Amino acid sequence: MRARLLVLAVLALAACDNSSDTGTGPGSSLNGTYELKTVDNKTLPVAFADSSLMSGRLTMTDSGWSQISVVLYAAGGSPGGDTLQLAGFWAANGSNLTLYDFGNTTTYTGTYTSTGITLTTKTATLLGYSK
Repeated sequence: MRARLLVLAVLALAACDNSSDTGTGPGSSLNGTYELKTVDNKTLPVAFADSSLMSGRLTMTDSGWSQISVVLYAAGGSPGGDTLQLAGFWAANGSNLTLYDFGNTTTYTGTYTSTGITLTTKTATLLGYSK
């Protein structure tokens, strides 16, 4: 019975993934503020058919992530651009990183190094952030 409880406890702990404590993840070394430098390997600002991405910032903490982007729309929107915000929690395995939003509707996948994070959005846009 005692061995059975121990096995259950170990399995329960293994199932708990609270992002930065995954064992193979970066821990607090990922924490910090990263500036958006490139979109699809082009330097900012980057124009799309209906908008331009002017700037962005990604903040990583032990408890989650937040992203702020400034988008200038071709029609409508604010003259200086609109600020878009998104936040959630993250998980890491080795140098692979997955960001989930709190509504669980947006997932970014990518990689990280000691100086930057590269993410692919759900629309296959490649975002390059640097510390």
